[in-house]
Amino acid sequence: MYILGINGGVRSNNQDASACLLNDGKLIAAAEEERFLKIKFANGVLPRNAIRFCLQFANISIQDVSYVVFPGITYNDITSILETYFKFHFGFCPKVKIVDHHMAHAASVFYTSGYDESMIITADLTGDGKSTTLCYGSEDKVSVLKEFKQPDSLGIFYSMITQYLGFQRDSDEYKVMGLSAYGNNNGAKNYDFTWLLSYNNKDGGNYSLNADYLNVTENNRTPPRQEPLYSQKFLSKLNNKPRRLEDMPIDGYYKDIAKSAQEHLEKVALNLLEYLHEKTRSQNLCLVGGVALNVLMNQKLMESKFVENVHLTSVPGDNGLSLGAAIMIAKENGFKIDKYQNPFWGPEYTNEQIEYVLTRAKVRFERVKDISKEVAHLVAQGKIIGWFQGRMELGARALGSRSILSDPSDKDMKDRLNRYIKFREDFRPFAPSVLEERAPEYFMNCRYAPFMAITYNVRPDKVKEIPAPTHVDNTASVQTVSKSQNGLYYDLISNFENETGIPIVTNTSLNVRDQPICLSPVDALSTFYSTGMDGIAIGNYLLLKGNG
Repeated sequence: MYILGINGGVRSNNQDASACLLNDGKLIAAAEEERFLKIKFANGVLPRNAIRFCLQFANISIQDVSYVVFPGITYNDITSILETYFKFHFGFCPKVKIVDHHMAHAASVFYTSGYDESMIITADLTGDGKSTTLCYGSEDKVSVLKEFKQPDSLGIFYSMITQYLGFQRDSDEYKVMGLSAYGNNNGAKNYDFTWLLSYNNKDGGNYSLNADYLNVTENNRTPPRQEPLYSQKFLSKLNNKPRRLEDMPIDGYYKDIAKSAQEHLEKVALNLLEYLHEKTRSQNLCLVGGVALNVLMNQKLMESKFVENVHLTSVPGDNGLSLGAAIMIAKENGFKIDKYQNPFWGPEYTNEQIEYVLTRAKVRFERVKDISKEVAHLVAQGKIIGWFQGRMELGARALGSRSILSDPSDKDMKDRLNRYIKFREDFRPFAPSVLEERAPEYFMNCRYAPFMAITYNVRPDKVKEIPAPTHVDNTASVQTVSKSQNGLYYDLISNFENETGIPIVTNTSLNVRDQPICLSPVDALSTFYSTGMDGIAIGNYLLLKGNG
């Protein structure tokens, strides 16, 4: 039985359109619409191109699909909208199923965890009127223990801070997270956000967002993204200091605000976790929803006394709703769901297809016998090399399929990458990809972290060895790499270790600021020639600039 899960929509505030295809409960293909449209987040659209990819990859037609599943039970007339959409674009519409947004989130993470039972926290801005659900997964079902409705939203809280600091909400929250490490401990203590987001230690599992500080529209919705989420009263609580404009420098005040907000989010999340643990006595934790993209918060939850095991997928945000929605219907039909260990579900290109593109582009290239060894050698020489291989990753983070790689021991590499490759703010960190079996030598309590979903403390004796992917607070958003998950990438890192003694490369996504990760060889060439990369490996082909 084929089940097609989709996410997206027809409203301007819908984002993260995606599609995934299950066959008898097994994931076959999945992709995000932004990669095809080349418009980040693919706002306000349904995933037509991602759907076509899934069908083509499985070599089936839409008539072979038993169910189309969409997360949005509060959407007006959505079944009719989807039926019209599919008939118009595909000539046929399978049976449509509509599921709850937060239950789709929970399904995407619990049923793919491999745990017999687990605590589940889903937290985002809002979905089907809810913003956070605390659940318990056991006996192959998910039970809701507590739920919070808009405006009581951790996502809204963090997005208000994101806007105030001069960044784009529903997009740049990770910038606040990265900036928080630059705040001063004493300075951050001056900005206690309990007036905005309150919680009660004695009454665990409760929090509340003070709506007096929220800007809402006439129909009680959050305003469009180009308008402030916060009210004038919000500014008055911050001494009427204005929002930082995009072209303004980021001074110590704004860094302290970021630090204080980050720490406050962590305190509220820990309070929710303590409640869940008291109710369930579980020590397994599944995290999902847009707030679960906060890798610093995830680290605090992982390190708490209530948790032994943590599971996230590579798509905890709304781009993972298509997976969760499809899983819900697969479970209803009695299918077993495999553990999510692999993010590579997108398009791939053969060497023949790649060579065709390179030839038409009239660029100089050579076919290399051992591409992983050659790229490792170039990276060891201080070169910045693009890496385009195999099936594309599902999710916001490049995990060794569409990446830009560099030497982790170069103390100037972070600035080079931000300035000449990514064209982004200088405080933004990069991530280490490390051989899985070597991870504990460099990162504390790190053994298995395949999706860059959690930060880990870099061991003090290793900070000077890998300065490039080590953030200013001596943490790193680690990706562990195993031979079974990604053999070619594993070989590259092994070859790099053979030359340098370091089993790590610095990894960032193959894109530039405000653009989606590259989908195709054409996209890869465009990014390569418009940035300061020294070379790029596309399949077995290597392209170099200048003297290489």
